[in-house]
Amino acid sequence: MLGLFMYKRRENEFMKKRMIRFCCGVMAAGLLLSGIPVPAMSGNMQKVAVSVLAEDAVIVTDYDEFANALSSGKKNIVVEGSFTIRDDKLTETDGSIKGQMKPVQIPGGTTITGNGTGSITCSHPIQIMGDDVEIRDIQLVFNSSNGLGSVPHREIFLAGHSLVLNNVSTYLAGPDKPNPIVGTEKELLPTVYAGGYHSNTAVGTNASLTVTNENNKTMFQDIYLGHEASAGQRTAYTGSAKLELDADAKIRGTVSAENTSLASLDFLGDQKGYDEITLSEIKGNDKTVMTVKNCAVLGVVTTGVKDILLDAGGRLQPKDGTAQLNNITLKNGGCLDLTQVLDALVKGSFTGSDDNAARGKLVLNKDGYVQIDGQISGVTQFQTVSHVIPGTILSGHAYIASENGTAGSFVLSDTAIKNNYSLIRKNGTWTPYINYVPVERELGSIEVKSYPKNVVINHIPTNMEDKTGDSPYLNVIWKDQDGEAYTFDDVVNYESFYDNMVLIRSDYWNSDDEEIQQKTDWINPIRLDVDENEPDHYYLIAYGKVQTGKYTLLFCLEPIERHPDTVADVKALKDTVLAEKEIIFTDEPGVSHQHVAGEPVKENEIAATCTQKGSYDKVVYCKDKGCGEELSRENITVPASGHKKGEPVTENRVEAKVGVDGSYDKVVYCTRCKEELSREKVVIPALKEPDKEEPTEKPTEKPIEKPTEKPTEKPTEKPTEKPTETPTEKPTEKPTETPTETPTEKPVHKHSYVLKKTTEATCMKEGEKIYSCACGDSYTEKIAKKSHTPEKKLTPAKPGSNGKNVTICSVCKTVLKQDTIYAPKTLKLSKERYVYDGKVKKPAIKVTDNKRKVISGSFYKVSYQNNKKVGKATVTVKFQGNYSGILKKTFEICPKGTSISSVKSGKKSMTVKWKKQASQTSGYEIVYTADASFGKKNTKTAVIKSNKTTVKEIKGLKPGKKYYVKVRTYKEVKSGTKKVRIYSDWSKKKAVQIKK
Repeated sequence: MLGLFMYKRRENEFMKKRMIRFCCGVMAAGLLLSGIPVPAMSGNMQKVAVSVLAEDAVIVTDYDEFANALSSGKKNIVVEGSFTIRDDKLTETDGSIKGQMKPVQIPGGTTITGNGTGSITCSHPIQIMGDDVEIRDIQLVFNSSNGLGSVPHREIFLAGHSLVLNNVSTYLAGPDKPNPIVGTEKELLPTVYAGGYHSNTAVGTNASLTVTNENNKTMFQDIYLGHEASAGQRTAYTGSAKLELDADAKIRGTVSAENTSLASLDFLGDQKGYDEITLSEIKGNDKTVMTVKNCAVLGVVTTGVKDILLDAGGRLQPKDGTAQLNNITLKNGGCLDLTQVLDALVKGSFTGSDDNAARGKLVLNKDGYVQIDGQISGVTQFQTVSHVIPGTILSGHAYIASENGTAGSFVLSDTAIKNNYSLIRKNGTWTPYINYVPVERELGSIEVKSYPKNVVINHIPTNMEDKTGDSPYLNVIWKDQDGEAYTFDDVVNYESFYDNMVLIRSDYWNSDDEEIQQKTDWINPIRLDVDENEPDHYYLIAYGKVQTGKYTLLFCLEPIERHPDTVADVKALKDTVLAEKEIIFTDEPGVSHQHVAGEPVKENEIAATCTQKGSYDKVVYCKDKGCGEELSRENITVPASGHKKGEPVTENRVEAKVGVDGSYDKVVYCTRCKEELSREKVVIPALKEPDKEEPTEKPTEKPIEKPTEKPTEKPTEKPTEKPTETPTEKPTEKPTETPTETPTEKPVHKHSYVLKKTTEATCMKEGEKIYSCACGDSYTEKIAKKSHTPEKKLTPAKPGSNGKNVTICSVCKTVLKQDTIYAPKTLKLSKERYVYDGKVKKPAIKVTDNKRKVISGSFYKVSYQNNKKVGKATVTVKFQGNYSGILKKTFEICPKGTSISSVKSGKKSMTVKWKKQASQTSGYEIVYTADASFGKKNTKTAVIKSNKTTVKEIKGLKPGKKYYVKVRTYKEVKSGTKKVRIYSDWSKKKAVQIKK
């Protein structure tokens, strides 16, 4: 008994008195033996697979024989009967962990077989000491509990090695009557750790657990394939890990691969999606791959797993606590069931199947929604409610949203199609409609993903057969009125949109001069053509002598039926232009530049709400080093997210009374925006009036009994006096008198109230219910005022004028809330002067109101003009939402400066030389003076109007005097109708002594 207690006590507790330990041991042992069930024997094994004994097999019937077989390196151990592993030698003896149970160590390559009859009860953990360990056809349970405050040790340590559990029962029930002495756990289940026992454990790097041929008693508490170290408990494990779990297994808690360097989680079954694996949570990281095949993993919180493959009918049903999923692949009927997650997010890619027979399913809640951020490929069937029988779908409800994919990426079930539903993709969302009437598809927009900035005219082929790797091209996506991209095949074989283009001289296109409008030399003879092996590439093809210079390529909505003759004819097409791109044609080799489209970025984002659409600009910049030019900008509409129903709450409760109904409002609010979605009045039945029927019985009995008794007595007293009168008069008088003579026998009146009138409550005053009794008594019950019906009225603030946001009741017009929106006042730039380097300049901005409070960027859109070349650039802030109007601010892009190469003295003169700076430069300005501080009074200026000139002789100087000189560049630009100069910074000054 003492030995048994020693394994049930708290391992880090010191026993100071042997007598106390003995007494406690006797008591605990008795309780434990009565409280913890004895493990079931072989008769309860669910799957009996009797093995043929190997020639080197050793049969063990108790722990001593088992321990000897392990220590002597026996590889095939057969367990007959049952025994308990409890060994005083496997107990810590030092320090704070004194008394803690050490694990039983199983060498690599060992097979332990129960042969369908064996059973082992462990009071110790188990640790695997090498790969290829298999435990099969056996009952293996752990009886360490938390009785007497002990720390239970039911661990299976893989120590970085591989273990197969084949038809192993691990379930052990807790005590029949749980209590702190014998233990409070209902189940005593093992937990698997990929690491090892804390003391001097050498851990491998490829932990693996295979649980196969499970039965209904194959159960675990948790499985940690990666974990941190725990002092006195276990070593850390961060290597690679693999889990293979058959569908009958049950895990009460978590499967975790968070701390692994690489992990695969395979959940396997025998029937498509019907075998269920029970667990609560799956945790992984960006190196975790999970496969669900031929089984279902239902109601599980899924966190961090990078890749999820649902194969052969495998079904995953994440729980509502799942924040997001990453990459999803559906194969051979795999199913992602998101019915428990109303607002789902797939952060990565979504891959379906191109094979109709192998098509997977995406199942959403009837009111659900999923956002897919990554690429979409293949085809997936979409339905609601159930993966077996498609449920109700809401016409007009946006279920799926993504910038990627095509209209055919998701399809409806045959049932929905038969019920006249169509799944339509518009503006990045898939929405079902009933009895949908399709609109003729038309070109709506063009996305130019990349195009050449500079083109060497000798690189332009005259036909597609002559194109080379240097041939310039554009990457273009053509979209319809709903934002759906046309396929390359549609464009080439049916639409030929790329023929709707014109190439016009940029200076002509941008001019309003009447003389220029009549010019006919605007054209550059270039068309577009395609190579069907290069989707979305449109090559420049010359059909005449190509001119150098700047030309603007115009993409038009409709075919150009008549070739334009003049600039005015081209400008007449302006309303049909969907996109325009400027290209510089040159005959100088080595200056060609093909824009390379970077990843799209979001700008000017306005978040969607439950009821209002949001939007953002999808902008693509050239990612080539030194460029950064904006290639395309597309405004994307984000659909309203829709309300998310919360749990019903009770309001305005009025308790029921005797004879009077009570009531309450059952109200549902949106959990996102808190708006009231529904309000239902629920009646509480009136309470019954106690003993209501008893007083009505007695008054009806007495009048009947008494009249029948008395008339028979009195006529017999005087039968001879008046025989004809007496019988008729007296019986009729006395029955009517009797009830009136006994009024005190009437029951006491009890009120019975009936609702007579109801005046409904409004948001201005209370209502009332009037109840009355037949006796004339009545009472009034007040009905609480109704809630106001809020309606928001916005007066946007604008520069120079405050606005306001007023919430009023739409019924009674009471002002419920009023907030002042202070007027935008100041636009500040992070930088107001740049040096030209060929890149687009976009200084950060800060907008403040007249109270110096920063206005959020969600309330305005920012645009930049003339912000690449030397000159005055403009930042325009256009307000939206709570604000209206615009604010503008300019900043300067100045030319690069130069430096003085030399200053030579002459007779009454000096010669100044400087470095040439031709890029974005018109000329140079030189200042010279005998004043080292360059005071204005004695400083003179010389202007050189050619950027090619790099030397200047300055005459008329005083002999023997020391002069100082410096130089800067300038660029002449237009500012409105005037020309102004934009200057660089000054060079360093140099001095020279003029010859005498």
